[in-house]
Amino acid sequence: MPNQQKIIVISGPSAVGKNTVINGVKKLIPQLEETISCTTREPRPGEKDKVHYYFLAKNKFEEKINNNEFLEHFTVHNMYYGTLKSEIDRIGKNNKLPLLVIDVQGALHVKKNNSSAVLIFIKPDSWEVLEERLKARNTDKKEQEIRIQNAKNELMQAKFYDYQIINYTGKVKKTIENMAQIIRKEVDIDNT
Repeated sequence: MPNQQKIIVISGPSAVGKNTVINGVKKLIPQLEETISCTTREPRPGEKDKVHYYFLAKNKFEEKINNNEFLEHFTVHNMYYGTLKSEIDRIGKNNKLPLLVIDVQGALHVKKNNSSAVLIFIKPDSWEVLEERLKARNTDKKEQEIRIQNAKNELMQAKFYDYQIINYTGKVKKTIENMAQIIRKEVDIDNT
């Protein structure tokens, strides 16, 4: 079996602070490059094709599924999301380390098919804090309930990850440093 490229996979429930942590880690480890996912949903204001996502028509996405072009893919609220294998190749050719920020379902699929994937789950310091953050987002009641239920389900899956990091309120810098330390250890990157 050929040697598989290391892939860093990060997941965590909505409102746990993933983007803040990931942006901080990318500053500390410039070798990391985030993959661009594909989706069939419409772009949100400010989102650009080939920058934030590859926005695909449903039939094009399904064609890529049939051609086995995805490392992982899944359906959320009747929309497809997925990571193309070509993204891993693109990043590797640039001598960078692929970073996937995906949900639990996709992460566990990646791990099953790529033993060199390193899965890191970001947890909140308490359920109450996470629930407060979810409710504070400008979403309607139904969407809040869906996000809360999804967060509960995701937290139950955290045990299948290689690492779990708690993002303590007010201590995001420590969370960033902890994650960077794990990644450096896993991929043998100098601490410089």
